Amino acid sequence: MCATIYAVSPILRLKRSSQSGNKVMTAAWQTVYSQNQAYAWIFGSGRIDLTNMAAGDSIEIRVSSRQVAAGGYIVEDLMDYDDVQPVNKKKVSIGSFIDTFGVIIEMRQTAVAVAFLTIYVETSDATR
Repeated sequence: MCATIYAVSPILRLKRSSQSGNKVMTAAWQTVYSQNQAYAWIFGSGRIDLTNMAAGDSIEIRVSSRQVAAGGYIVEDLMDYDDVQPVNKKKVSIGSFIDTFGVIIEMRQTAVAVAFLTIYVETSDATR
């Protein structure tokens, strides 16, 4: 019997996204995570730390995806957070999902108590 060697595509590997880190809010939508691959991939998770919010602050977070290659983004989820967040709700979690055509997570600060906030965003994904 003779062995045959086949090329094997790399498997998906879950890793911390290089897009993770502190994000200074503005009044305009800003992208805090974006991924677009030519194959199926996995958004592992997202955690957004709202600890810095004070009375009078408002933050909006939206998650959008494309349904077809090179198509427009469609909002899948829009979340609004106001004022100081409860002790047990300081972090927003975005669960994992499979995608093919592209995902964008955007944030903006729609009300400012003292100054625009710096928000920590941690994301992970599994790509080749």
